[in-house]
This record gives sequence, C-alpha cells and structure tokens, in this order.
Amino acid sequence: MRHVFLTFSLVASLLTVVQGQEASTCRDWQECRLLALDASARREYERFHDLAWRALQTGPRNDSGLMYLLARAQVLSGRRHDALVMLQRLAEMGVVTDAVSDPDFGPARELPGWPEVANAIARAGTESAREPPDLVSPRQPRRRRTSPAEAAAAGTAVSAPLATVPFPLEPAPMSDAARFSTGNFLAAGLAYDAVSRRFVIGDALGQKLIVVAAASDHAEDMVHRDSAGFDDVVALDIDEKRGDLWVATAEATEGKSALHRLQLVSARPLKTYRTSPSIGSTRLVDLTVQASGDVVALDGSGNRLLALARGGSDMTVAMSLKFSNAKSVAARGDSMLYVAHDAGIARVDLRSGTIAELAAPTGFDLRRFDVIRVHRNALIGRQTTPAGTRQLVRLNLNAAGLAVRDGTVIDPQVPETGGQLSLSIAGDELYYLTTVPDGTVPPPSSSRTPMAEQFVVRRLTLR
Repeated sequence: MRHVFLTFSLVASLLTVVQGQEASTCRDWQECRLLALDASARREYERFHDLAWRALQTGPRNDSGLMYLLARAQVLSGRRHDALVMLQRLAEMGVVTDAVSDPDFGPARELPGWPEVANAIARAGTESAREPPDLVSPRQPRRRRTSPAEAAAAGTAVSAPLATVPFPLEPAPMSDAARFSTGNFLAAGLAYDAVSRRFVIGDALGQKLIVVAAASDHAEDMVHRDSAGFDDVVALDIDEKRGDLWVATAEATEGKSALHRLQLVSARPLKTYRTSPSIGSTRLVDLTVQASGDVVALDGSGNRLLALARGGSDMTVAMSLKFSNAKSVAARGDSMLYVAHDAGIARVDLRSGTIAELAAPTGFDLRRFDVIRVHRNALIGRQTTPAGTRQLVRLNLNAAGLAVRDGTVIDPQVPETGGQLSLSIAGDELYYLTTVPDGTVPPPSSSRTPMAEQFVVRRLTLR
C-alpha cells in the first residue's frame, strides 16, 4: 500500500512539473498572453488557465487586463470560485467588466456569492461614470455599449437610431510626394521609409513590391515572388525600431496565407511565416506591427486576429471577432487594437480578450471604413460616403482611446485606385496612393516598358 501511495505521489509530482514546464515555454508575459488566447480559441481550457496564470505572474503588477483574462480562464477551466474572487478584486479596483452578461461567466453567476460581486461591479460602473472619459486607464476593460439586438433580448428599450451627422470639413495641407507610371498594377499596401526617403508599394497582380523614391517619376521593382515566396500581396507595414518590412500575402484558391519579414534597407527576405493547417483556411487582409514588435494580422476568411510574437516562429489565433466583414486593423501601442468592419469600428484588448464598439457622439457614422491607421491619439481612415464617394476622415479620440471626441474630413475627394490599403503614416505626414487623370503626369524621364496607368502619392500634413 505504501508503495502504491509513493508511486501515485511521484506521478502527481511529475504531472505538476510538466504543467509548469508547459507554461514556462513562453518567454515573457506578452507571449504567454498570446498563447493563452490561442489555447482558449482551441478550447484547451486547462492550458489556457496555466498560460493566463503565467502571464499574470510575469506581467505588470495588478494589470487589470491580465487579471480579467485569468478570471475567464478560471471559469472556463472549472475554477468558478476562483473566478468569482478575481472578479471581486477587479470590482474593488474600480474596474468595470462585462462578466454580468458574458456567457463565459455563466457558471460563476450560478454561485451563491454572485449577487455580492454583481453589486460591486455595478458600484464600479457608477463611480467610473462620474470620471471624465480622458482619465480612464486604457488597461481597464469598460462596459461595452449594448447593441440593439442585445438590448432587445434583455428587454431594454432602445431609441430609434438618429440621422447621421456629417463630419465638418477641415482640409489638411496637401502636396504631391511622388508621381510615377507603371503597367498592369494593382495597389496592395503602401509604406514610407523615412530613412531612405522611399515609398514601398505592394503589387497584388505582379506578386511583388515596387519602390518609388520621393520626388521621383518612375518605379522600380524591389522584390519578386521568386525570391521572397510571395503569393498575392495584400498589405505591408514597417517596423521602424527594428528595421523590418512586414508583408502579408494570401493564396485565394487554397485558403493559405503568410507573413514575410524582409530587411528594409536591402529588401533581403529574412523569413516566411506560413499559417499552419491547424488554423484552417485563412485570407489575410491587413496587418499591423505593435510597439513590442509583435505582428497582428487580420484574417478576413476566419473573421479573427492572428498574432506572431516577436521572435516567435508560428502565428496563433489571438481572438475570434464577433462582427462581419472585418477590413482593417491598426495598433495603438501594445494595449489596444482597432478593427474597421461593416457596422463600425471596434476596439480590441488582447490582454483581457474583450471587444467593444468604439464609442462616439450621437449620430457619428463610423461605418464603411475600409482602412484605418493610428496617428498619435487619432484614427485616420478612408471612408465611403452614402453617395459612394471616398473621403479621408480624422477621428480624434479621448486620452484613453476608448471613444471618439470629434471628427473632421481632411480630404473630401479620394480617387479610386482599384487597389486596397494604400494608406501610410510616418511622423506627422500621411501618404496615400491614388490615380490621376490621363495627361496630368509628365512622361517618365527613363522607362523600359510601356506605361499603362499613372499614379501619384499624395502627402497630407497632420496637425
């Protein structure tokens, strides 16, 4: 009997060591958080719990986003009493969560101690409502706005939507940064390298990148499919801090996508990260580089965010999205992402796994943005108007980045290029690619092929 007990104890100890080793495979809290979210998406809830716990242990002290992530992992892994304790701690910190309505926390709401926690969450909501919006920490999950469908299900009255309010026109100073011509070309991303003063432009048709020097009148090929392994180029971004050029490509017929890291100064391909079969069919439509160096890609096919940790080797599912036809993603530091979709713009907190629509004054129309980028404490985006024209809009956010304070149209007429995501911000300069009427661009000084279409890179100074 003693021998059996010792054997059982040894096995239990070994299991504990193995679990600890699995959680310690992540090198920092950011990677632990991404792996935790990936485990949650795969319904591997024990692993989700271990990784979320490790992220909280190694992350910033009392980070409410990581605490809420752990609470979710606790309830999904069957530790609903622990989740209740964590929710109580968050409420006492003044953090408002959506645990009162989130289906994941249903088992915790069945416990006898839930009414006390619910009251604490309500008190936190009342106190936070008295605070100026600009003073709310961006790390704190806020109560998301109730959609009409959710309100109807809950029996809450919802007023009829008001007519949209047009954004006032405040044009930004504009000039031409470069003019060039090229044939058989479909724009798929634009980035400006301020060091070399060159524009890098994706070509979806040619499955390549082209480069145009500032003030130049012609384009040159930068890197081709053969050397970089590109499929259809869909988006690109520059990691200025590390000197990397990131390119997203997609293969439409087979449902495969990839991220490519290139050396910016030389365009030398460094590594290709292809989506694994376990993720399923993908179609990347946009990407953004966070301040940490992590890359987040928007998967239009799976309606989700994929993440590649800095120094990592595999893309993981960071979060499944709850809205349709997501089109563009932009990062604000490491704490927040913004996703433009059919019905508006959502803010996503990967730390806590929460999604909420970006709050805006009554009547503001945040629909029909097909690309968004972050500039300081604002979002700059290309929006299609109800009349079918395209305009560039600046959305000024509150200090926490949780809501739109006001908005202006900085360019009311943006011609269509037929391509996508041709918007880039460097410093206080915004660049976008567009076509120009025939005959308005001087013939290139040197040209090796017949020129079929003419393009211009516009430059707008952001205030």
